[in-house]
Amino acid sequence: MNGFTTFLGHFRQTPLHLQLRRYRWLVFPAVLLLAAIHQFALYLVAEAFPVTWQWWVQLLVYALTGSLAAWVGLTIIAEAAAQRFEAEAELRQAYAELAQNHEKLLALHNLGERVASADDQHTLLEIAARAPLELTAARASTVITFDAAHDRLKLDMAWGLSDTYLKALRQQLENGIPAGRCQTCTSLKTQVESDCPLFRGLQPTAQNEGLQSLICLPVTHDEERIGIISAYFPSADGPPEDQVRLLNILGGVIATALENLRARAREIETVHALDRATNRALLMDESNALDQIAAQVLQIAVSGWDAQAGAVFLWEEDQTWICRTTLGFQRDPAHPIFEAALEMSRQAQQSNQIMIHAELENNPSHGLRSMAAVPLITEGQILGVLFLGAQRRRAINESQIELLNTVAHQIALAIRNAQLYAQLSQMAVLKERYRLSREFHDGLAQTLGYLGFQAERLEQLVADEQNAEAVREINALRQSIRDAYADVREAIDGLRLSVENPGQIASRLDEYCAAFSRQTGLQVEFRAEPKDMAIDSATALQLLRIAQEALTNTRKHAQAQKVRVELQAEQGSLQLVISDDGRGFPAESRTERAYHSYGLTSMRERAEGLGGSLSVATSPEQGTRITVEVPAKVAIGSL
Repeated sequence: MNGFTTFLGHFRQTPLHLQLRRYRWLVFPAVLLLAAIHQFALYLVAEAFPVTWQWWVQLLVYALTGSLAAWVGLTIIAEAAAQRFEAEAELRQAYAELAQNHEKLLALHNLGERVASADDQHTLLEIAARAPLELTAARASTVITFDAAHDRLKLDMAWGLSDTYLKALRQQLENGIPAGRCQTCTSLKTQVESDCPLFRGLQPTAQNEGLQSLICLPVTHDEERIGIISAYFPSADGPPEDQVRLLNILGGVIATALENLRARAREIETVHALDRATNRALLMDESNALDQIAAQVLQIAVSGWDAQAGAVFLWEEDQTWICRTTLGFQRDPAHPIFEAALEMSRQAQQSNQIMIHAELENNPSHGLRSMAAVPLITEGQILGVLFLGAQRRRAINESQIELLNTVAHQIALAIRNAQLYAQLSQMAVLKERYRLSREFHDGLAQTLGYLGFQAERLEQLVADEQNAEAVREINALRQSIRDAYADVREAIDGLRLSVENPGQIASRLDEYCAAFSRQTGLQVEFRAEPKDMAIDSATALQLLRIAQEALTNTRKHAQAQKVRVELQAEQGSLQLVISDDGRGFPAESRTERAYHSYGLTSMRERAEGLGGSLSVATSPEQGTRITVEVPAKVAIGSL
């Protein structure tokens, strides 16, 4: 029986045209069999009836035989027609489901294109909020992310909710719903009467607006739930399972796009912030500028990668590592993060390439799940290594190598500029010390030595009771003390010129000439054209030094009564002229000529160092004229 049923089922599944083709081979045997049965029945039945009844008997036999044949044929055709009808119905249903799925997939595809083209976070959140309404029978939706820093939920976007419900929901979130409640929720589907924090206290408002259930779609990144998309439905059962699957796919797409947008925004902000930091670094002149720059760029890099730890290690000339700054852990060699950071930095320095561990096993000692050590290279030289560590897997990964290299290059430039500036500052200090030592040796030291000699001579004159000669020596001693005082004042004024707005060349030179005139009694006339000119600080400081040297020489050796200082701006250059009415050079002693020669050499070196020139015009009893001309960009007021 079971075999017959199986055969019948298989026979019914055979298409009608194939059945008819098979039936053709049965037509002759079937007709022959029916004819034989007919003749046999007719013979048996007809003999039992009178001759007058035989015609009717034959008619009845023919009718029964034909009806049986027709019944069998029509039954077969009806069965085939029924099968065809069922197949067509199933096909129509499958087509309808296919069309519906196609519409859903098309809608999902369109949403995907809109998500991919979203160029800011607000647009993406709006797409995410509207998606449940477009794909399902949802009445409203919200996008909520987790504020891990404050352990609370953050409402980023809402769609379809009334102002009344939205206001009540905001108040509920502001009162504080722990992020962990939704971050670890496993049901993700609830009804209005439940204890869900998104419905708690809002049940009457939700029921008045026809909201009976909600479903939460996890927004995850790297297996970590970073938010939820909540869709509100008018029925207590919520959406069918196929729509839930569709929404889950959408949640994954939104999560990836959202994280990419945030990462891109952080990357852009990181690059811009580093650019601003490196520009500010050029203006720093503090002694700890390198440490300040290292701390600033590390803070920017840690924020840009959403990292929890970072460090800047510099490779010193003595082949040792110096940790300039850390963030997120102590600068203690025994600290687990410090040990890991230093080891990765050594590997990066030795291999001359970025070292990245994107998916680390959970290590309770430091808790970092992704780390990177990036060499800081400029001009082919490794200055050090930038270390970053994050508690989230793949927060730092191989896809960011190009950006890490760009950031590291900017940091290396900033650090190199700070190092060069520190070297220049040290050279400037040494140069200033040399200038002071030279001036003290050539001026104050000789004066003090002469004062000692005069004191000994005065002591001898007093002992010999040569009072008149002693008075003359006292007057000479008094003048030597004045000269020593003038030397000290000029040295102090020279230091002040280095720090007080040297770029305001006209005003600074005017002030110095006035102070020099008061201190020495020389009549100094200053003239500038234009009067409020300004040039770059480096050029201005060198010109001030030249003027100071020239005036000092005039005071000590020229025996002048008047000095004239002129500053004239010309096309692309600046001319400084210092002239006096003194005795000129040839009448000087050998010591004075040596000092004058040394002073002129220093002034000439300063002028030539600026790309300019210095010339001297003098003759006995005709005074001296020193002319300095240097290229300079002159501005009016301030540069």
